[in-house]
Amino acid sequence: MDKALADLISAYVETAASLFPRVARHLGTSLPISNIDWASLDVPQKGETPDGVRYFKHGYGVSMYDGRRTINMDVGDNGEIDGFDPGRLFDFAKENGLDTQFRSHLDIESVIKKATEAGELKYSGYILYFPVE
Repeated sequence: MDKALADLISAYVETAASLFPRVARHLGTSLPISNIDWASLDVPQKGETPDGVRYFKHGYGVSMYDGRRTINMDVGDNGEIDGFDPGRLFDFAKENGLDTQFRSHLDIESVIKKATEAGELKYSGYILYFPVE
């Protein structure tokens, strides 16, 4: 896989893995939680966890900010939190000041397509791509 893409995915997934469980715990839900169950939660749409993660819950996902990092993610069908799409990766890099070769989400989309064709990423069938383990 393209090293720049792999590095960006790694940073994104690491941030999601750090922040999402804290928000979910604050909202009183256990993990994993499917995207449909997440969307159906009857909880405040926005708020802040006791440890300082601000969040805005939307549809299948959530935007989060802990004072250092910001991320917008969606939960996968089976509760996966390591899914991404070109737009979210580009916004993540831009909003967090990451040094990357990608100048648009279209640059990322092109590299994701190649990685998917090579079997290095898998497409969910709806928006999200996932690392192949």
